Amino acid sequence: MQTVLQRYDNLKLRRIVGDSVVANRVSPVPLGRQTSLGASKEIRSLNSIRGLAALVIAAYHAPALFGVAQVFPHAYLAVDLFFVLSGFVMMHAYGERVRMGLSLGRFAQLRLARLYPLLVIATAAGVAVWAAKVATGHTAFKLQTLIALPLNLALLPGPSAARPDHAAYPFVTQSWTILWEIVLGFTLFVWARTVRRGAAIIAALCALAVAWVAVTRGGLDGGWTTPTLWVGGVRATFSFWAGVAIRQATFRRSPGPVAGLVAVAAACATIFYMVAVRQTYWWIDYAAVAAAFPLIIAAASSCRSRALENVVGDRLGEASYSIYLLQGVSLATLAVVSNRLAAIGPVGHLLVGLSWLGALAVSAWLSWRWVETPLRLYFSRPGLWRSPPSRPC
Repeated sequence: MQTVLQRYDNLKLRRIVGDSVVANRVSPVPLGRQTSLGASKEIRSLNSIRGLAALVIAAYHAPALFGVAQVFPHAYLAVDLFFVLSGFVMMHAYGERVRMGLSLGRFAQLRLARLYPLLVIATAAGVAVWAAKVATGHTAFKLQTLIALPLNLALLPGPSAARPDHAAYPFVTQSWTILWEIVLGFTLFVWARTVRRGAAIIAALCALAVAWVAVTRGGLDGGWTTPTLWVGGVRATFSFWAGVAIRQATFRRSPGPVAGLVAVAAACATIFYMVAVRQTYWWIDYAAVAAAFPLIIAAASSCRSRALENVVGDRLGEASYSIYLLQGVSLATLAVVSNRLAAIGPVGHLLVGLSWLGALAVSAWLSWRWVETPLRLYFSRPGLWRSPPSRPC
């Protein structure tokens, strides 16, 4: 039987195709070829984007460590970039396999094996931190917070009063995106099995809903609280189906150099807005989500530049899910200490913030290798939930 390290080495060869694991082995796929299930090679350039987006979101949630009121004021938009990536990669990895007969049960097993184990671990860690704060008097006990636990484990939002900021998932705030990720994954399965056309039309219709949200709310920040969970659903649905449409459009034809230049310009403008502009403009939020991010993913998917395809980007891409889910637990743990950092000055705060980001990235990669990967392999085994055959007496 293979060791975990051997499975890890094989899994590196097929990070995109790695969902199709078998009981005790992962058969590597020759790069550039497709298997009978339609799985194709990894797109390395997307690893760097995924990892950097996760770090940006982590920094956005840690202004106390950096000693400022805001870090990257509009970094919440990176969540929409994640959903474009998700739609693209899901279509890339599963579209043909679903068409060729991948069952709903097997699809559900693979997706839950990918997303759910680490979510449970992060939630348990969040509960432990919350309980410690209640025990030490740093947080008041609320029955609504306790009620949120079973709901969150079922991927449902908790009561609005579970936390003062009305977070739908008080133990792991980012869990709201996992809810929509799983829901949209099943819609992709149904679509890929029955229709397989019109992804661009679906995205265009959803873009109208996103525009309405941006205009009426003055921006697109929302989705993580119980009252605004629907806002997250609108954002996620458009971005996911934009990613699916991009994968369909680029399956046989890569974007040309002009599209690449436009994507670079869009990326520079979006980064400037996310990092340097404090005022929120609904039309820039909308332009970033509806135009810039789809352009960036379309261009990056065919990019072979070392700026995106490199070892550091690969490692960040592997660690991205753990960075995304574990950042809140680490920040909650450091909250008491961060209140004592007021006297260290701007340079000291910058060093503390950067050190935390580095430590988070390293620990997240270790989580990917020693926690995510073994659990994903275990829960992806075919027949895991079947009863073993009875032995004759």
